[in-house]
Amino acid sequence: MIQHSALFYGDFIDFNTTSFRIRVTAVPPQTFQWINPESQVNLIFSDADEMLYSGECRIIKQIFCQKTREYVLEPLDHQIRKFKPKEFRSERQELLPSPNVIFRHPFTKKKMNMKVIDLSGSGFSVEEYNHNAVLFSGLIIPELEINFANNFNIKCKAQVVYRKIMGEEEDGDWAKCGLALLDMDMEEHSNFLALLHQAKNRNSYMCNVVNMDDLWNFFFESGFIYPKKYVFIQEKKDKIKETYKKLYTQNPKIARHFIYQDKGRILGHMAMVRFYENAWLIHHHAASGSGLNRAAVSVLDQVGRFSNASHGLYSLHMDYLFCYFRPENKFPNRVFGGVARDIKDPKASSLDTFAYFHYQKAYNGELHISEPWRIIKTENEDLIELEKFYEHKSGGLVLDVLDIKSGLDGCDDLSKEYQQFGFKREKHIFSLKNGIDLKAVFLVNISDIGLNMSDLTNCIKVFVLDSNGLSKDILYLTISSLSVKFEQHEMPVLIYPVSFAETQSVPYEKLYQMWVLNTQYGDQYFRCLKGLFRNISS
Repeated sequence: MIQHSALFYGDFIDFNTTSFRIRVTAVPPQTFQWINPESQVNLIFSDADEMLYSGECRIIKQIFCQKTREYVLEPLDHQIRKFKPKEFRSERQELLPSPNVIFRHPFTKKKMNMKVIDLSGSGFSVEEYNHNAVLFSGLIIPELEINFANNFNIKCKAQVVYRKIMGEEEDGDWAKCGLALLDMDMEEHSNFLALLHQAKNRNSYMCNVVNMDDLWNFFFESGFIYPKKYVFIQEKKDKIKETYKKLYTQNPKIARHFIYQDKGRILGHMAMVRFYENAWLIHHHAASGSGLNRAAVSVLDQVGRFSNASHGLYSLHMDYLFCYFRPENKFPNRVFGGVARDIKDPKASSLDTFAYFHYQKAYNGELHISEPWRIIKTENEDLIELEKFYEHKSGGLVLDVLDIKSGLDGCDDLSKEYQQFGFKREKHIFSLKNGIDLKAVFLVNISDIGLNMSDLTNCIKVFVLDSNGLSKDILYLTISSLSVKFEQHEMPVLIYPVSFAETQSVPYEKLYQMWVLNTQYGDQYFRCLKGLFRNISS
């Protein structure tokens, strides 16, 4: 118990849903005179492992003992705001049959079994009678199971965020208690959301097992695989097919896919992959058939519902969403580009343009650049300079997404996770300097070929900070030196800013815009989508 910076330790005695009784000991030089019964206190309950409750309380009764003192405390908050209030909340659904939640109460240690009233991807509510109630606002339940008809269980960590008296029944008053999900295993969360997506729309599938022949046929029918992309796939089809088999049949934690399917036929598709530490790439959006627009919007809606329910969970590492698109592609430019333009805050949603071209290896060995030019591993001072440059040039979120600082110390947990699931992911950062002057920073991403169909997860990103003296030939020589890290003969290169490619006459093939959303600004994102599509439900 804390009051006016004085910390008192004690023991929990008992509780009901409106008050707690505790026994406190004063350790010299503390005295109980330090506790003002007319002022509120901060109460913290914890066990050996973690905190179970914290909140502001008022003292409603005190019992004097010789060396200890007992207090009866009433919580001041009967509804807590665990997360930032949202205009677009995860949709609550009532399932039939309704699941139960089973948990051991953190205070009484008794096993509890309660009926779920409704649930969403971010929380649920349960019911209990008042005369034997055990849930109160702020209580953290470290281990809880959502049980579906004794068929399967989903484990999670949850916290009671509100308690509301609902009315009378034959056996007495009852209350509705809302619980927020604090964390859940990624795979179990995926299964949980897949169930909710199906309950809302029987044609909406998430991370379902996919017939690979049907998927490839759909990619061709929808026009997602066009002639030039087909050439890329054909050259490496065995490796790409193996990658997609793992992605769509083994459901690794690093990836999600969303499919709109009617009568066994795939009509819409969208996928996500966690490619940077706290950022998920949205890609491979395609739709076909007579319901093309409906299918396209449906899978977009699924991605929105998934992110809205997931970004608050630590295990998902979803601080940012991002994607690449060509400005001439109307749908993504209208949706993602429209969001950034409508929000008008690059710290909420940003849009940056890169020049894109393919570089073909000239040599298989590593080339050495001539003095005073140097290619070295990027240091912290270089990153500070890059951040200042990008902040001045754009002020957006690209560097936050790319997570360029992690990995400089040789520690990259995400790459280890990729390896665990049989995938490849490497990240290398190099600086190009003329003497001591930093000219450009090169981010080399290496992954399985075809993880992204445009190979944007298997490319070199070039950030040109100072173009003075940096020619196209020096750029090519640097890329050639770094290209030895790639298995393939040809690799994509993205240059920022585009003005460098234009002034140096670098023959780029197309422009790609990189869109980023800070998931804390989900309301603004969904507000924009609601203005575009009436049937967006997130």
